[in-house]
Amino acid sequence: MTIFYSYQLGTYPYYTSAGEPVFGGLPQNASLDTHLARSFQDILVAIPESDFSGLAVIDWEAWRPRWAFNWDTKDIYRQRSRALVRGQHPDWPAPRVEATARDQFQEAAKAWMAGTLKLGEALRPRGLWGFYGFPDCYNYDFLSPNYTGQCPPGIGAQNDQLGWLWGQSHALYPSIYMPAELEGTGKGQMYVRHRVGEAFRMAMSVGEPNLPVLPYAQIFYDKTNSFLPLDELEHSLGESAAQGAAGVVLWMSWENTKTKESCQAIKEYVDTTLGPFILNMTSGALLCSQALCSGHGRCARRPNHPEALLILNPASFSIQLTRGGRPLTLQGALSLEDQMQMAVEFQCRCYRGWKGARCEQQGM
Repeated sequence: MTIFYSYQLGTYPYYTSAGEPVFGGLPQNASLDTHLARSFQDILVAIPESDFSGLAVIDWEAWRPRWAFNWDTKDIYRQRSRALVRGQHPDWPAPRVEATARDQFQEAAKAWMAGTLKLGEALRPRGLWGFYGFPDCYNYDFLSPNYTGQCPPGIGAQNDQLGWLWGQSHALYPSIYMPAELEGTGKGQMYVRHRVGEAFRMAMSVGEPNLPVLPYAQIFYDKTNSFLPLDELEHSLGESAAQGAAGVVLWMSWENTKTKESCQAIKEYVDTTLGPFILNMTSGALLCSQALCSGHGRCARRPNHPEALLILNPASFSIQLTRGGRPLTLQGALSLEDQMQMAVEFQCRCYRGWKGARCEQQGM
């Protein structure tokens, strides 16, 4: 896996926290040709293997390609876009300035993001190229007494306008970092469900049902040192797997690893909580694929079974913890009842090149 942060790929334009422009500040005020020329070299250095087939994630977070999504600290991109048009056309009325600034910004943002993806895909065509955090659901209204986790009104329509981004991406990387405000609320699964679901909706909207969805997750509540308890692992990693995600990117801040004690705590958590859960979940996904999808597809939860997870039946399986750094061991086998339950709760999402209810036929 390779991650390209903004300072590692080309000449990404943005404003500092002090409002100072870097590389022009705005995408419509910067040289895309210069950016692509430098990105060409940056990609070859970062990924020297021509047959690279791993994850290639571009992490650009200063601005968003839809005008409407640049609120709060990102509003500077709208302000400066208006100022740019106003400086060129001081006699224009405000509505015309607004419309022109919006169109110029969105067209330039599209050119920068799509152009960078195209370059990466031309140089390393087997890589799973995509942007971190896209699509977003913006379902942060946790304090609402009737919180459902659904994307707020209008968000889906805005995401629909980014079809060029979903169609150009080789994978989608939505964020499912658990905000600290969710701790102890029981709302984590609803939060994650709709964020992952929006990614699958975008993949389907551009006719790419096989587009890999790989959510970014953490083992901590975001921006804290509080480990996710087992039920929140089910709500994040488990929910993603149940929807048919191709995998999960586990990201961690250096803030969580600054001391020997924090590293020891992470090891203990991995050995006793995360490791057994991942073995359980990935084994469940693999066995479901073999039992239902001929090994040629992923199991994805049926809409009428929203609580189903790819967690092994404890009556059929056991996970043995080991000492001395030896691997965990899984013992057991799927019973007929287990397979029948899987067939009720899950259906197949076939890999590219396979089709049929059980992914048993070759062909698109």
